[in-house]
Amino acid sequence: MYKIISFLSILMLYTSLVFAQGNKRELSPEMRAKFEAQKISYITQQLDISPEKAQLFWPLYNEMKNKKDSFHNEFRQLFRQIRQDSDNLSEKELAQISDRIADLKVEKATMERDYHYKFKKVLSAKQILNLYEADKGFQKMLLRRIKGNGNKQREK
Repeated sequence: MYKIISFLSILMLYTSLVFAQGNKRELSPEMRAKFEAQKISYITQQLDISPEKAQLFWPLYNEMKNKKDSFHNEFRQLFRQIRQDSDNLSEKELAQISDRIADLKVEKATMERDYHYKFKKVLSAKQILNLYEADKGFQKMLLRRIKGNGNKQREK
């Protein structure tokens, strides 16, 4: 069953990448939804999680993901501000931005630690470690596929 889900997920990912045109920096809502579905399938398979535990795990994971996305967006906004306005910003303003970046890093690390302990209430230690591996593994897989698809697009 897991092999079928994995195969279908990878197939969906590949076909969606092949047909994805337009702005390379921004994913369409459809693409984003496909990636999320594939990530859920991938992580579920890697964790070998029971349906009962999945009902407890996924709301926690999604909550953490939303917080991570919020941190990422703020980081991106700060770095965009630096790139666009660094010549016009005073030393005091640049110091405030750099302090905020440092604070965000600490807040993000604290949030990740807090979710680690929340996950311990639902998952085994092995499943938590598999989750960390699965998160990174999915990102690597996705980047390889995107990179591979980009090479094919350039060859045409």
